[in-house]
Amino acid sequence: MTSSSPAYGELVDLVYAAVEEPAKWPDVYQAICTATGSESVHMLGFDNRHKTLSYSEGANLPVQGELAYIQQYRFVDPRVPLVMQRPERQWVHCHEDFDEAFVAADPFYQEFLIPNNRRFMTATKLVDASDATVIFSTLRTQEQGPMPAEGVALLDQLLPHLCRAARITIRNFFYSTQALVGQALVNKLRQPVILMTPGGDVIHTNEAARQLLASTRLVQVAGGRIELPEPHGRELLRRVAGIEAQLKTAGATAAEYRAQFQSLHVATEAAPNDGLYAFFTVLPPEEMMGTFGLRPVVMLLFFHPESSPAIDPSLLFAVFGLTPAESRIAALLAEGLSLKEIAREQGTQHDTVRKQLRSIYQKTRTNRQPELVRLLLHLPHNVVQG
Repeated sequence: MTSSSPAYGELVDLVYAAVEEPAKWPDVYQAICTATGSESVHMLGFDNRHKTLSYSEGANLPVQGELAYIQQYRFVDPRVPLVMQRPERQWVHCHEDFDEAFVAADPFYQEFLIPNNRRFMTATKLVDASDATVIFSTLRTQEQGPMPAEGVALLDQLLPHLCRAARITIRNFFYSTQALVGQALVNKLRQPVILMTPGGDVIHTNEAARQLLASTRLVQVAGGRIELPEPHGRELLRRVAGIEAQLKTAGATAAEYRAQFQSLHVATEAAPNDGLYAFFTVLPPEEMMGTFGLRPVVMLLFFHPESSPAIDPSLLFAVFGLTPAESRIAALLAEGLSLKEIAREQGTQHDTVRKQLRSIYQKTRTNRQPELVRLLLHLPHNVVQG
């Protein structure tokens, strides 16, 4: 594709159409993804005034991966310093700085990027100003390999237009309580999720949660507040207050607060065997890059055993704090695969899978594969009543 081709002209038109209508940016990302043969395209915005991640959108981005990255893996991502150190409009091709030996030994690649079927990144800063930084990146799989020369040439041609468009629409990348990154991610989840203040005021519900509210009386929102049958409502707020107090006094790290996910079985005396399971934690703004706002937020994830698969990666993430890679390993073990088969299927080292299994044992408080599989196959009852 050359700058004189009709297809290139259509890409440029899409970019400037998004300047006029920001809702069209996803069309731009998808078009670039297709034109360059990339697995994903990602645009990130950082509000430098509030020190928050203020924008995250793209094409073909796994939402569980985005959440896990914000909560844990951004702390160990070796690519970020490379991009931040380079000037605007200078491409970073990660394979030029990280060889295969580095990738094979690096936990970010082995535990997060490759299990999410991503490997090669080409990225640059479109804007690097005092109030905002905007980063554009493409991601390719191990099989696709690094961005080929023709893809780089296309990106070079588009780069001035992307930079200009980002600067014109720079306000889209500022922090806003009306457009929080965390809420946008929650909206993509198929599990019912409610965000609320530690005092019980509801901040946000995703579509799955709205459907849940319409179908059951076990959880409701009235007067802008969460309502559960008593004594569950009081118990929820009491335990949330306990988590928040621990975080304030202990200065918990990201790994520590994720382990604070707790569970609550919500049922009534009239129907004790027909209940919902609520999993909840407090998300400190400093650990979440402000993606859910500048004050602590409670995330409530609801699960009903008859409406979801027994092995649900989001449930494993919520209850045990398993990473996406660990959740996949757990699910594959439950399906009967050996560690070598799992390593082969995921394209990772056998030793990496063994290391991740040890982490799974620690987080689930199990010691052997049969014990772990038995726990997984009996979710959620063992989780909430054990």
